[in-house]
Amino acid sequence: MKKRFSSRELFELRNTIPMEMLIKDRLQLPSKISEGVFRFLCPVCNEFQTAVNPATNLARCFRCERNFNTIDLVMVVKGVGFKESVLFLQHLSHTVFCQDNAMQILNRLSTGIGKPMPKGIL
Repeated sequence: MKKRFSSRELFELRNTIPMEMLIKDRLQLPSKISEGVFRFLCPVCNEFQTAVNPATNLARCFRCERNFNTIDLVMVVKGVGFKESVLFLQHLSHTVFCQDNAMQILNRLSTGIGKPMPKGIL
C-alpha cells in the first residue's frame, strides 16, 4: 500500500521545522557560526561554504551549488528515500510540537508560583 502525503503536509514539513534546529540538534551535522552566519558541513561535498536562509527555511552549499529543504537534507544525510524522510520529519514535528505545548503549559502553571493567589480563586 502506497503512502501519499498531501501538498499541505509537505509544505508544513518544509517550512515549520527550523532548518538550523534540524541540522544541529536532529541530524547532528558539524556546524558553526562564522562571520555571523550559521554554517554547517555540507553532506555532499564536506565543505563549510554553506548558509541557511531563515526567511525561506532553505539551506545552500555554495561549493557544490546544492540547495536543500528539510526533506532533501534528511534524504541526503540519512541516506533514505522520500517517504522515510517525510515520516522522520513528521515524527520530529510531532515531538517538537508536544515539547512546545508542554513548555507553554508549565510556563502558565508556574506564572503565579511564589505570589499570593488572587482573591476569589479559592
